[in-house]
Amino acid sequence: MDQNKLKRHHLMRSLILAGITALLAYLILSETLSHYLAPRLHMFSYVTLGILALLTIVSIRQIFVGSSVYDCDCEEQHKVPRTPMGSLLVYGLFVLPIVMGFVMPDKILGSDVAEKRGITLLSNDVRKLADATANANATENEKQTAAPKEDAEPNVEPKSEAISQAATPQVQATNDEQLRQRFSNGGFGDFYTDIAVFLHKQPVIKLNDKVFLDGLTTMELYAKEFAGKELETMGFVYRQPDFTKQQFVVARFSVTCCTADSSVYGVLVEKEDANKWAKDSWVKVRGKLELRQVDGYDMLVLKASQVEAVSAPKDPYVYYSFEAAPDN
Repeated sequence: MDQNKLKRHHLMRSLILAGITALLAYLILSETLSHYLAPRLHMFSYVTLGILALLTIVSIRQIFVGSSVYDCDCEEQHKVPRTPMGSLLVYGLFVLPIVMGFVMPDKILGSDVAEKRGITLLSNDVRKLADATANANATENEKQTAAPKEDAEPNVEPKSEAISQAATPQVQATNDEQLRQRFSNGGFGDFYTDIAVFLHKQPVIKLNDKVFLDGLTTMELYAKEFAGKELETMGFVYRQPDFTKQQFVVARFSVTCCTADSSVYGVLVEKEDANKWAKDSWVKVRGKLELRQVDGYDMLVLKASQVEAVSAPKDPYVYYSFEAAPDN
């Protein structure tokens, strides 16, 4: 091929590589990378940026130095497009997403996506976990009932105490150990027990970004224990067609790797003037949790006393954390 034509192809490839590099650098520097990728994967983006910059330099070098079939053992395998239409089609596939990345505004996920994917107010995983634990406890109770009466007598008083505590969940525990005892009886493990104690000790539960998902799951598992507690959280307004004018969900998107695998979680809010808050607007909500029965399961509803408009955070998504409950 004519060397001038070959150099033009190298120039086009260099511009494409430079454009991809610049787009990734823009997302990182503008702190909008989290709109598309979970923070735990950001390090891979930094490495990718370095590799792209290196490839761009190598491609620019080929414009001036040229290339030959001896650059690799591929010989004629790396052919460039032979016709103008072929060049337009091949390079256009790379140029189009670069242009879209710079021209189109960054937009976070909202109600339109939530409506298609469905929102989780009481997750199936939590229901399965609750059912499995209930079955395990029932089996254990059957074994204790079948045991000789002499063996059961020493446990009569602790059982009565546990039943009394479960029947009156609003009785305030005097210390952390008593709180742990209340929540450990559920059999959901130390992780959720720690979070439950951490949340329940707060006069007003702050369901912030760090604890949103694990806190929501914990309150679902111990719904009766958290009924009556004050809660404050933030999210975007989401409504389903069957909602009343007094209802909306304060929701957040959870991202595991990227926005393609996102899920929606939230708390159902009830307030007399709930319909004045526009869909997808961001609000901070505070109120008291009430216990409801939905399809045979306990569900917490937030009876809001305060709703105020807020700006969406720089990172609008929430993530599971193994440090949701800090050491006290």
